Amino acid sequence: MTSTTTALSFPPLARFRFRFEAIEPIRMPAYPGSAWRGLLGQGLRRTACVTRQPTCTGCLLVHSCVYSTLFETPAPAGQAAQGYTAMPHPFVLDIDPEASTQLEPGADFDLVIHLMGSAIAQVPYLIHALAGAGERGIGTTRGRFRVCGVEREPSLGSECWESVFDAERGEYRPTANGTPSIPAAHDAVILHLLTPLRIKREGRFVGAAELTSPDLLRILYRRLRRLAELYGGDPDGFDARGLDVLAASLRLTPQHLRWHDWTRFSSRQNTLMQMGGLIGDILLDGPSVADVWAALWLGQWTHVGKGTAFGLGGYRVHAATPIADTDGSLRTRTPSAEVLPTT
Repeated sequence: MTSTTTALSFPPLARFRFRFEAIEPIRMPAYPGSAWRGLLGQGLRRTACVTRQPTCTGCLLVHSCVYSTLFETPAPAGQAAQGYTAMPHPFVLDIDPEASTQLEPGADFDLVIHLMGSAIAQVPYLIHALAGAGERGIGTTRGRFRVCGVEREPSLGSECWESVFDAERGEYRPTANGTPSIPAAHDAVILHLLTPLRIKREGRFVGAAELTSPDLLRILYRRLRRLAELYGGDPDGFDARGLDVLAASLRLTPQHLRWHDWTRFSSRQNTLMQMGGLIGDILLDGPSVADVWAALWLGQWTHVGKGTAFGLGGYRVHAATPIADTDGSLRTRTPSAEVLPTT
């Protein structure tokens, strides 16, 4: 293990786990990210929008409204979108692909949301929005549910949670925010892709056999830089210049990497949308791992690639030990079962 890490300035990051109880039978789609985003967005709009305009475009409150800043994130006042069709949102849905999609009355379930920068202070709005959404129901059965509580992870990646809201008491206890503390780097790591990773190169989505280290670094640094520009931190720490040099000494080896198809229905466009991406593991080793380690670690909580608003592009990074086979190819020992947490 490398004893030092690259110091980077990034917006405050926080993970919140919203706990629910099913009131009626709930049947979720195979990938519930779209359902959760739609439900949360509708609930937040009902909660926060005071003008009741059909769209946020042209609204005087677009830079201060909780709904627009989270779901229709505008470009900063006085700045153009700089080539983006939409601004990166200050939240990520951390969808558990192994969570049950068949819930009976009384069943407990949860949703983890990552918040960045000033969005962390908006948790009470999210609680209220989800409480109202629970009354309207979710899934194909529109099964109703109730909010039981909310927990926050004091140390990113620790999977130790502290209660910040209990529905019976109705009191929210905000906690202090801080910039992420990045743990020590490792010589080789495994990226375990939890939800489909969608990377475009020259207008085409990159398949498992085509993925390269420049592809991965390009989308990772681009996202982190833009988030730092919008929500706090130093974007220069994620300068894409020089990435080709780093990528040249960063070896990327697919581990059971494959394309996973996912189709969602867009009510806004009234059509089916293809949202497939890469699933599996990626081994990264070589001299550049230490240089890109901080960005790789942060990317766990921001997600990367297309469709992050639906929870796509989620991964966890594990320490790995590369082993050379007799034919010169690389494989890895089984990585640690735990994500590398903040130290």
